[in-house]
Formats: sequence, C-alpha cells, structure tokens
Amino acid sequence: MIMRFSHPNTTIAGFILFIMIFSWNCSDLGTNPDDEENELTDDISFSSDIQPILNQNCGNNCHLNNTFGGLNLSSYTGLMSGGNNGDVVIPGNGAGSIIIQKLGSNPPFGDRMPKGSSALSSSIIDLITTWIDDGAEDN
Repeated sequence: MIMRFSHPNTTIAGFILFIMIFSWNCSDLGTNPDDEENELTDDISFSSDIQPILNQNCGNNCHLNNTFGGLNLSSYTGLMSGGNNGDVVIPGNGAGSIIIQKLGSNPPFGDRMPKGSSALSSSIIDLITTWIDDGAEDN
C-alpha cells in the first residue's frame, strides 16, 4: 500500500517538525553563562585544588618542611597565618595578595616564586587567584 501525503498534511507535518527543532535548539535560552562560570568557581577546594599545588611547587625546603621567611604553606592555617612580610592571602583580593604577586613575573620584593623552578602556568595562577577572590575558604 502506498501512502500519499496531501499538500496540507505535508505542510502541517513540516510545521510541527520545525516547532520541535526550534524548541529543542532554544531549550537553554534561559541559562546565564555567568551563572555557569560562578558554579565552576564555587567548586575550587583548598584541600583538593590549592594545597596540592603548594605541595608540588613549594616543597623545595622553603615553605613546607622549612618555614623560610616565616611562611609555612603545609596547611591552610599556615598559609593564612602569613610570614615575615605579613599576610600572603587577602580573602576577596587575589591581585592584592602577596602570594599572587610573588607568582607573577614582577614581584613587589624578592624573587619570583617558586624560586629556582619554572614559573607556574597562568591557568594555575588564575585558579589560585579565583580561590582567593572567592574568599579563600578552607574547604
């Protein structure tokens, strides 16, 4: 049996298909990209994301096993206690925090950190900065 579609039936079917495709493509119009970015930054954890970076890059007998400059980066408490030059983290102000400044190419005093090693990637510095900008919580 051969089915034939009349012109009105084809038009109606095409219109319904168009509406279905249009609705599917526009299903995420209500999402805000800024909200998605905030959700990603909310997931930064000191213990899972930041401490491993410090352990890997600050363990050359400077700030983990030895508290060179009075700074102990082996724990959240040590980091937030600061060192001989004061607080190294200012919650809510990544750019103003000494730790971010010392990771950059032009630190306000002394050498760029980690001393004697390659500079940290911009994505790692951005991660630490974002964690600080978000309040530098112990999470």
